[in-house]
Amino acid sequence: MTFRILPLRASFFLACAGALWLASAQAQAQQAQPNANLFHGKEISVLIGGAPGGGADIYARILAKYYGRHLPGNPTMTPKNVLGAGGLKLANQLYNISPKDGTEIGTFLTTTALEPLFGNKEARFDTTKFTWIGNMVDTDATACMAWKTSAIKTWEDLKGRETTFGSSGASSLIAIQTKVIGELLGVKMKVINGYQGGIRMSHLAMQRGELDATCGVYIATIRIQFPDQLQSGDLKVWMTFGAKRDPAFPDVPNIYEVVKKESDLQLAQLIFKQDSLSRPFSAPPGLSAERVAALQDGFMATMADKDLLDEAAKANLPIHPMN
Repeated sequence: MTFRILPLRASFFLACAGALWLASAQAQAQQAQPNANLFHGKEISVLIGGAPGGGADIYARILAKYYGRHLPGNPTMTPKNVLGAGGLKLANQLYNISPKDGTEIGTFLTTTALEPLFGNKEARFDTTKFTWIGNMVDTDATACMAWKTSAIKTWEDLKGRETTFGSSGASSLIAIQTKVIGELLGVKMKVINGYQGGIRMSHLAMQRGELDATCGVYIATIRIQFPDQLQSGDLKVWMTFGAKRDPAFPDVPNIYEVVKKESDLQLAQLIFKQDSLSRPFSAPPGLSAERVAALQDGFMATMADKDLLDEAAKANLPIHPMN
Protein backbone atom coordinates (compact mmCIF):
# COMPACT_ATOMS: atom_id res chain seq x y z
CA MET A 1 0.00 0.00 0.00
CA THR A 2 1.33 3.39 -0.92
CA PHE A 3 1.28 6.03 1.79
CA ARG A 4 0.03 9.19 0.06
CA ILE A 5 -0.28 12.66 1.52
CA LEU A 6 -3.25 14.54 0.12
CA PRO A 7 -2.47 17.89 -1.54
CA LEU A 8 -2.48 20.65 1.05
CA ARG A 9 -2.41 24.38 1.02
CA ALA A 10 0.79 25.50 2.74
CA SER A 11 -1.11 28.21 4.56
CA PHE A 12 -3.56 25.67 6.00
CA PHE A 13 -0.77 23.41 7.25
CA LEU A 14 1.05 26.32 8.84
CA ALA A 15 -2.15 27.48 10.50
CA CYS A 16 -2.71 24.06 12.05
CA ALA A 17 0.92 23.66 13.12
CA GLY A 18 0.92 27.17 14.57
CA ALA A 19 -2.18 26.39 16.59
CA LEU A 20 -0.35 23.51 18.23
CA TRP A 21 2.55 25.74 19.26
CA LEU A 22 0.74 28.93 20.26
CA ALA A 23 -2.43 29.68 22.16
CA SER A 24 -5.04 31.65 20.30
CA ALA A 25 -3.94 35.26 19.97
CA GLN A 26 -7.55 36.34 20.29
CA ALA A 27 -7.97 34.43 23.55
CA GLN A 28 -4.76 35.91 24.91
CA ALA A 29 -5.93 39.41 24.08
CA GLN A 30 -9.24 38.83 25.86
CA GLN A 31 -7.92 37.02 28.93
CA ALA A 32 -9.47 38.11 32.19
CA GLN A 33 -8.22 37.58 35.71
CA PRO A 34 -9.81 34.26 36.77
CA ASN A 35 -12.29 34.27 39.64
CA ALA A 36 -10.62 32.74 42.71
CA ASN A 37 -13.53 30.29 43.06
CA LEU A 38 -13.88 29.51 39.34
CA PHE A 39 -13.60 25.72 39.77
CA HIS A 40 -14.55 25.48 43.45
CA GLY A 41 -16.36 22.21 44.17
CA LYS A 42 -15.83 21.02 40.59
CA GLU A 43 -14.30 17.81 39.26
CA ILE A 44 -12.12 18.16 36.17
CA SER A 45 -11.67 15.03 34.08
CA VAL A 46 -8.26 14.58 32.49
CA LEU A 47 -9.04 12.39 29.46
CA ILE A 48 -6.19 10.23 28.19
CA GLY A 49 -6.05 9.01 24.60
CA GLY A 50 -3.89 6.02 25.47
CA ALA A 51 -3.83 2.81 27.44
CA PRO A 52 -3.12 2.60 31.19
CA GLY A 53 0.60 2.42 31.86
CA GLY A 54 1.63 4.03 28.57
CA GLY A 55 3.56 7.25 28.21
CA ALA A 56 0.49 9.45 27.70
CA ASP A 57 -1.14 7.83 30.72
CA ILE A 58 1.88 8.35 32.98
CA TYR A 59 2.26 12.01 32.06
CA ALA A 60 -1.47 12.75 32.37
CA ARG A 61 -1.69 11.14 35.80
CA ILE A 62 1.24 13.05 37.22
CA LEU A 63 -0.28 16.27 35.84
CA ALA A 64 -3.66 15.43 37.38
CA LYS A 65 -2.03 14.83 40.76
CA TYR A 66 -0.79 18.43 41.05
CA TYR A 67 -2.78 20.53 38.54
CA GLY A 68 -5.74 21.17 40.83
CA ARG A 69 -3.68 23.03 43.42
CA HIS A 70 -2.82 25.62 40.76
CA LEU A 71 -6.35 26.22 39.46
CA PRO A 72 -8.83 28.70 40.98
CA GLY A 73 -10.97 26.89 43.53
CA ASN A 74 -8.61 23.87 43.72
CA PRO A 75 -10.85 21.39 41.87
CA THR A 76 -10.52 17.62 42.05
CA MET A 77 -8.65 16.20 39.04
CA THR A 78 -9.66 12.74 37.82
CA PRO A 79 -7.69 10.95 35.06
CA LYS A 80 -9.77 8.77 32.73
CA ASN A 81 -8.59 6.63 29.81
CA VAL A 82 -10.58 6.97 26.58
CA LEU A 83 -9.43 4.26 24.18
CA GLY A 84 -10.20 4.00 20.50
CA ALA A 85 -8.64 4.67 17.09
CA GLY A 86 -5.29 5.78 18.47
CA GLY A 87 -6.72 8.80 20.30
CA LEU A 88 -9.14 9.85 17.56
CA LYS A 89 -12.16 8.88 19.66
CA LEU A 90 -10.97 11.18 22.44
CA ALA A 91 -10.24 14.08 20.09
CA ASN A 92 -13.74 13.83 18.58
CA GLN A 93 -15.32 13.62 22.05
CA LEU A 94 -13.38 16.59 23.38
CA TYR A 95 -14.23 18.74 20.37
CA ASN A 96 -17.89 17.80 19.86
CA ILE A 97 -19.30 16.49 23.14
CA SER A 98 -17.31 17.68 26.17
CA PRO A 99 -18.76 20.64 28.13
CA LYS A 100 -17.24 24.01 27.26
CA ASP A 101 -16.57 25.00 30.85
CA GLY A 102 -13.10 23.57 31.44
CA THR A 103 -14.28 20.51 33.36
CA GLU A 104 -12.95 18.15 30.68
CA ILE A 105 -9.47 18.41 29.20
CA GLY A 106 -7.49 15.82 27.32
CA THR A 107 -4.24 14.66 25.82
CA PHE A 108 -3.80 12.93 22.48
CA LEU A 109 -0.96 12.60 20.00
CA THR A 110 -0.06 15.27 17.48
CA THR A 111 -0.53 12.69 14.73
CA THR A 112 -4.16 12.53 15.84
CA ALA A 113 -4.42 16.31 15.96
CA LEU A 114 -3.25 16.54 12.35
CA GLU A 115 -5.52 13.81 10.97
CA PRO A 116 -7.76 16.37 9.18
CA LEU A 117 -4.71 17.38 7.11
CA PHE A 118 -4.48 13.84 5.75
CA GLY A 119 -8.10 13.69 4.65
CA ASN A 120 -9.38 11.44 7.43
CA LYS A 121 -13.15 11.93 7.42
CA GLU A 122 -13.40 10.30 10.85
CA ALA A 123 -11.51 13.27 12.32
CA ARG A 124 -14.51 15.47 13.10
CA PHE A 125 -12.72 18.55 14.35
CA ASP A 126 -10.82 21.66 13.32
CA THR A 127 -7.36 21.45 14.89
CA THR A 128 -6.97 25.22 15.06
CA LYS A 129 -10.10 25.63 17.21
CA PHE A 130 -9.17 23.44 20.16
CA THR A 131 -8.27 25.35 23.31
CA TRP A 132 -4.59 24.43 23.55
CA ILE A 133 -3.46 24.49 27.18
CA GLY A 134 0.19 23.52 27.10
CA ASN A 135 2.74 20.79 26.40
CA MET A 136 4.68 18.90 29.08
CA VAL A 137 7.65 17.88 26.91
CA ASP A 138 8.99 19.97 24.04
CA THR A 139 10.60 16.98 22.33
CA ASP A 140 10.69 13.23 22.84
CA ALA A 141 11.74 11.29 19.77
CA THR A 142 10.12 8.00 18.86
CA ALA A 143 11.92 4.76 17.98
CA CYS A 144 11.59 1.22 16.65
CA MET A 145 12.41 -1.83 18.73
CA ALA A 146 12.32 -5.63 18.57
CA TRP A 147 12.55 -8.55 20.99
CA LYS A 148 15.74 -10.62 21.10
CA THR A 149 14.14 -13.56 19.22
CA SER A 150 13.17 -11.37 16.24
CA ALA A 151 15.11 -11.51 13.00
CA ILE A 152 15.14 -7.69 13.02
CA LYS A 153 18.39 -6.50 14.60
CA THR A 154 19.03 -3.45 12.39
CA TRP A 155 16.87 -1.58 9.88
CA GLU A 156 18.66 -3.38 7.03
CA ASP A 157 17.10 -6.64 8.22
CA LEU A 158 13.78 -5.29 6.92
CA LYS A 159 14.92 -5.71 3.33
CA GLY A 160 13.62 -8.57 1.21
CA ARG A 161 10.81 -9.62 3.53
CA GLU A 162 7.46 -8.54 4.98
CA THR A 163 7.71 -7.51 8.62
CA THR A 164 4.71 -7.47 10.98
CA PHE A 165 4.00 -4.64 13.41
CA GLY A 166 1.11 -4.05 15.81
CA SER A 167 -0.94 -0.95 16.66
CA SER A 168 -4.19 0.05 18.34
CA GLY A 169 -5.73 1.58 15.21
CA ALA A 170 -5.05 3.01 11.77
CA SER A 171 -4.70 6.60 13.05
CA SER A 172 -2.40 5.72 15.94
CA LEU A 173 1.14 7.05 16.07
CA ILE A 174 2.52 3.52 15.71
CA ALA A 175 0.45 2.75 12.59
CA ILE A 176 1.22 6.03 10.85
CA GLN A 177 4.94 5.99 11.56
CA THR A 178 5.26 2.34 10.58
CA LYS A 179 3.64 2.98 7.18
CA VAL A 180 5.84 6.01 6.58
CA ILE A 181 8.99 4.09 7.52
CA GLY A 182 8.07 1.40 5.02
CA GLU A 183 7.73 4.01 2.27
CA LEU A 184 10.95 5.80 3.20
CA LEU A 185 13.02 2.61 3.37
CA GLY A 186 11.33 0.85 0.45
CA VAL A 187 10.40 -2.24 2.50
CA LYS A 188 7.20 -4.19 3.18
CA MET A 189 5.77 -3.51 6.64
CA LYS A 190 2.44 -5.03 7.62
CA VAL A 191 0.50 -3.29 10.40
CA ILE A 192 -1.90 -5.42 12.44
CA ASN A 193 -4.42 -3.21 14.24
CA GLY A 194 -6.31 -4.08 17.39
CA TYR A 195 -3.61 -4.15 20.07
CA GLN A 196 -5.55 -1.97 22.49
CA GLY A 197 -3.27 -2.45 25.49
CA GLY A 198 -0.68 0.00 24.23
CA ILE A 199 3.02 -0.71 24.04
CA ARG A 200 2.85 -3.41 26.70
CA MET A 201 0.51 -5.49 24.56
CA SER A 202 2.81 -5.05 21.55
CA HIS A 203 5.74 -6.02 23.75
CA LEU A 204 4.03 -9.25 24.83
CA ALA A 205 3.09 -9.96 21.21
CA MET A 206 6.74 -9.60 20.18
CA GLN A 207 7.75 -12.03 22.92
CA ARG A 208 5.15 -14.53 21.68
CA GLY A 209 6.41 -14.17 18.11
CA GLU A 210 3.17 -12.62 16.81
CA LEU A 211 4.97 -9.42 15.79
CA ASP A 212 8.45 -8.90 14.39
CA ALA A 213 8.91 -5.40 15.82
CA THR A 214 7.15 -2.18 16.77
CA CYS A 215 7.76 1.45 15.84
CA GLY A 216 6.45 4.87 16.86
CA VAL A 217 7.11 4.41 20.57
CA TYR A 218 8.45 7.38 22.52
CA ILE A 219 11.98 6.78 23.80
CA ALA A 220 11.02 8.04 27.25
CA THR A 221 8.25 5.43 27.36
CA ILE A 222 10.68 2.64 26.39
CA ARG A 223 13.17 3.68 29.05
CA ILE A 224 10.50 3.99 31.74
CA GLN A 225 8.70 0.72 31.04
CA PHE A 226 11.53 -1.58 29.98
CA PRO A 227 14.79 -0.53 31.69
CA ASP A 228 15.82 -4.07 32.64
CA GLN A 229 15.09 -5.51 29.18
CA LEU A 230 17.12 -2.75 27.55
CA GLN A 231 20.07 -3.28 29.85
CA SER A 232 20.04 -7.06 29.36
CA GLY A 233 19.76 -6.72 25.58
CA ASP A 234 16.48 -8.62 25.46
CA LEU A 235 14.90 -5.53 23.89
CA LYS A 236 16.75 -3.94 20.99
CA VAL A 237 16.19 -0.39 19.68
CA TRP A 238 17.22 -0.38 16.02
CA MET A 239 16.16 3.06 14.74
CA THR A 240 15.24 6.46 16.20
CA PHE A 241 13.49 9.50 14.69
CA GLY A 242 14.94 12.55 16.41
CA ALA A 243 16.95 15.22 14.63
CA LYS A 244 20.14 13.58 15.97
CA ARG A 245 21.13 10.24 17.42
CA ASP A 246 19.69 9.78 20.88
CA PRO A 247 22.34 9.89 23.65
CA ALA A 248 20.73 6.83 25.24
CA PHE A 249 21.34 4.84 22.04
CA PRO A 250 24.50 6.31 20.48
CA ASP A 251 25.05 3.33 18.15
CA VAL A 252 21.52 3.41 16.72
CA PRO A 253 21.00 5.41 13.49
CA ASN A 254 18.16 7.87 13.08
CA ILE A 255 15.93 8.11 10.04
CA TYR A 256 17.71 11.16 8.60
CA GLU A 257 20.96 9.20 8.28
CA VAL A 258 19.47 6.58 5.97
CA VAL A 259 17.05 8.71 3.91
CA LYS A 260 18.72 10.62 1.09
CA LYS A 261 16.11 11.79 -1.44
CA GLU A 262 14.85 15.33 -0.85
CA SER A 263 11.19 14.32 -1.19
CA ASP A 264 11.71 11.53 1.36
CA LEU A 265 13.39 13.94 3.76
CA GLN A 266 10.39 16.26 3.49
CA LEU A 267 8.02 13.41 4.31
CA ALA A 268 10.21 12.37 7.26
CA GLN A 269 10.21 15.91 8.61
CA LEU A 270 6.43 16.25 8.25
CA ILE A 271 5.82 13.08 10.24
CA PHE A 272 8.65 12.89 12.76
CA LYS A 273 9.08 16.55 13.68
CA GLN A 274 5.64 16.33 15.27
CA ASP A 275 7.58 14.86 18.19
CA SER A 276 8.47 18.44 19.14
CA LEU A 277 5.01 18.37 20.77
CA SER A 278 5.19 15.14 22.71
CA ARG A 279 2.61 15.59 25.50
CA PRO A 280 0.11 18.34 24.56
CA PHE A 281 -3.07 19.03 26.53
CA SER A 282 -6.18 20.74 25.19
CA ALA A 283 -9.76 21.61 26.05
CA PRO A 284 -12.84 21.98 23.83
CA PRO A 285 -13.26 25.06 21.66
CA GLY A 286 -15.42 27.93 22.83
CA LEU A 287 -14.28 28.30 26.44
CA SER A 288 -14.56 31.74 28.02
CA ALA A 289 -11.41 33.87 28.17
CA GLU A 290 -11.47 33.56 31.97
CA ARG A 291 -11.40 29.76 31.87
CA VAL A 292 -8.74 29.68 29.13
CA ALA A 293 -6.50 31.94 31.21
CA ALA A 294 -7.04 29.81 34.32
CA LEU A 295 -6.22 26.53 32.56
CA GLN A 296 -3.16 27.87 30.73
CA ASP A 297 -1.68 29.77 33.68
CA GLY A 298 -2.39 26.88 36.03
CA PHE A 299 -0.72 24.45 33.66
CA MET A 300 2.54 26.41 33.56
CA ALA A 301 2.47 26.86 37.34
CA THR A 302 2.07 23.09 37.68
CA MET A 303 5.08 22.52 35.43
CA ALA A 304 7.14 24.49 37.99
CA ASP A 305 5.66 22.67 41.00
CA LYS A 306 8.54 21.24 43.05
CA ASP A 307 6.56 18.17 44.09
CA LEU A 308 5.70 17.35 40.48
CA LEU A 309 9.29 17.87 39.35
CA ASP A 310 10.64 15.69 42.17
CA GLU A 311 8.23 12.88 41.36
CA ALA A 312 8.95 13.16 37.63
CA ALA A 313 12.70 13.00 38.28
CA LYS A 314 12.31 9.84 40.38
CA ALA A 315 10.29 8.25 37.56
CA ASN A 316 12.82 9.37 34.92
CA LEU A 317 10.17 11.52 33.24
CA PRO A 318 11.58 14.54 31.39
CA ILE A 319 9.61 17.78 31.91
CA HIS A 320 10.34 20.52 29.35
CA PRO A 321 7.09 22.51 29.12
CA MET A 322 5.75 24.80 26.41
CA ASN A 323 2.91 27.27 26.95
